[in-house]
Amino acid sequence: MSKNDRFRHAVRGVWENSHAVYTEWSDEQRAALQPAVDALLAWLADAASEGDLIARYWEVGDPPGQILKPHLPADLDAADALTVQEACFWRRINELEAEAPGA
Repeated sequence: MSKNDRFRHAVRGVWENSHAVYTEWSDEQRAALQPAVDALLAWLADAASEGDLIARYWEVGDPPGQILKPHLPADLDAADALTVQEACFWRRINELEAEAPGA
């Protein structure tokens, strides 16, 4: 496995783990976060590949965080905000894979 493949695999692992954590939260918690999730998924919708998603995830200035921030509950801590962000990236990579030819 190449260094680049290991990196992509590690990033995907972080996203997958955060998605698993997010899905364990209560329905009430997730409902309160839905506007933020919708906003970030809309921003990610034009990412056409895993490479695009990884580039956005690591982009200087944290654009994904800036998209989420106005929509997050005021009492949500930074670690949980990051969990929401990474869960959205996991959802988008799964959408891309489902849209791929032969999926």
